[in-house]
Order: sequence, then structure tokens, then C-alpha cells
Amino acid sequence: MIITKCVWYNEQIVLVAASDGKIRIWDIVHQTLISTLSVEAEVRDVELSKQNNILTVAAGNHVTFFKLSNNGSSGTKLYSHKMPIHFREEGGASLHPSGKKFVAGGSDLWVRVFDFETGEELECNKGHHGPIRCLRYATNGLTYASGSEDGTIRLWKTDP
Repeated sequence: MIITKCVWYNEQIVLVAASDGKIRIWDIVHQTLISTLSVEAEVRDVELSKQNNILTVAAGNHVTFFKLSNNGSSGTKLYSHKMPIHFREEGGASLHPSGKKFVAGGSDLWVRVFDFETGEELECNKGHHGPIRCLRYATNGLTYASGSEDGTIRLWKTDP
């Protein structure tokens, strides 16, 4: 098992994603494993949205969303959307602060925007010349950034 990402929930709880498709929720104060969330493939990216307590997970060819409990000790799977891309060695996903859409990119050159509930593709943008490595919405949700293997960072308007 290889650790792929870590995300702090608060000063006491850290979420640790791994190559075995598990996100382990650890209480570091008491040094105990609290809970485990599972997806079907190696976790490539995780993002915690503090506004709505939703964990976004990019793994395999799916983006999966978990609603975390108020104290971060457990989570319930909300949606798992099959993507037209694969998150094998690169890529990720980011939930818009409104919780209504998300952006994803990975094995190809496209940056796509999807509906949070249905997984329907809303936009498809090209601007990179290499696979997408990372994506994140700005905290105000007006723009998002994507970084590529081609060495560029692109800034996109959320609603062009």
C-alpha cells in the first residue's frame, strides 16, 4: 500500500488516502483508526470542502463524493460518477463551493465541468498540451486552476 494523499479535517483528525482504494480517518491525538471509506481503485486525489463537509475523491475512472459527519469521524457515499478520463497516474477533481458542480481532469488534455448530482458533462475545455495533473476551484468559486504535465497552469472562468 502506498499513501497517495493526506487531508486534515481539523487539528485532531487526518484523512489518509492510499493505493488500495481506502481513505482512512485517523485520530492523531489518540493514535487510533476511526473509520475507513472505500472506492474501487487507487486514490489519486482528495479534496475536503469545508463549506459543505464533502470529500471529493478521484480514483480509477470515477469521481466519488462522501458526506462527512459533523466531527469528521465517518462518511456516507453520496455519488460516484464514471468519468470519460482515467486518474491512473495524474489528475483530480474539485467541488465548486456551491456544491452544484465539479471540475475534473486527468489522462487526456481536457478540463471538464460536471453536474454534482447527475455527473452530466456541462463543459469541456482544451488548453493544455499534456495530461492534467491537478485542479482546484478558487475559494470564491469564480475561477478554477488546472495544472498540466506540459508545465502550464491555466485559469478558467467558472461561468464563461
